[in-house]
Amino acid sequence: MTEFAFDGNAALKMAAPEAPPQGTQERKKTAAPNAGPAPDPKQGSGPSVTKPEPEPKGIRKLAFSALATILVMAAMLVLVLASSAQLVVVNDELVGLRSELQTLQEEETKLMAQYELAYDLQEIEKQMTESGQMNKVQAWQTYTLELSEPDSVEYFQGWDFQERLAEFGRNFLQAVKEYF
Repeated sequence: MTEFAFDGNAALKMAAPEAPPQGTQERKKTAAPNAGPAPDPKQGSGPSVTKPEPEPKGIRKLAFSALATILVMAAMLVLVLASSAQLVVVNDELVGLRSELQTLQEEETKLMAQYELAYDLQEIEKQMTESGQMNKVQAWQTYTLELSEPDSVEYFQGWDFQERLAEFGRNFLQAVKEYF
């Protein structure tokens, strides 16, 4: 059986084929001085076992950053899916609430019509005026606003302190009289 040795520098060698990257050394497989031939893995453990060479730091950093990136992307995907699910639930609730609102508005219209039919306001007014609990509106109690004239604005350039103080005093006394 032919055995191929791989030292893990293949990805790094693709980036810079002329020279190995800094911090890595080219590794060669060497046998221990007293070890003899390499044991066959099928035969069990032999008198000497070769230790695997440690991975270069660059590959570890690359693997860690790739793993971190994959985890962040997976977390973002889960968050997007969760927010989409919440949006669907909220949208369904909104549709249900809108239909309930429409139903309630229709019911309000029906109830208002029934209320108006249940109470005859003209009959109530007639009974209240006959009993003396309510009086008819007299002509002197109504006031009609005249809106035919255009609006006007009075603008004062300055103000006099004494006039303002006197106006404040008159307004204050009038408010006290109205209160008591």
